Amino acid sequence: MEIVSRKDSKLLGRTELQVLFAEKSGALNRKDAIKDVARAMNADEKRVTLLQLAGSSGTRDLLGRFHVYDSEEGRKEVSEKYLAVRLLTKEEKEAIKQAKKKADAAATAAKAAAAPKNKKK
Repeated sequence: MEIVSRKDSKLLGRTELQVLFAEKSGALNRKDAIKDVARAMNADEKRVTLLQLAGSSGTRDLLGRFHVYDSEEGRKEVSEKYLAVRLLTKEEKEAIKQAKKKADAAATAAKAAAAPKNKKK
């Protein structure tokens, strides 16, 4: 693992990294990439967000873009939610989807019950 570029963003409370994983195409998944970057930056894995992990044709190298936040709360405030969902298992994603459906159904039912029923005769 080699850090290609590093940029500190004080306003957002994060460090933006581009990391080169040599000869790791097909052998490295997202969670392992986050673990490697967290270890290299002496940070907790919960503070690291993976934006992109891309290979290129003709080489087995991977280039990853990461954000390492100063705190976990800062990551939750600034980072997009879908980036965290990418790391979940299928079962966890399905559970979140079902919970959202139940919440939407409950909100719809409450809205329908609260709406006045006016019938014209």
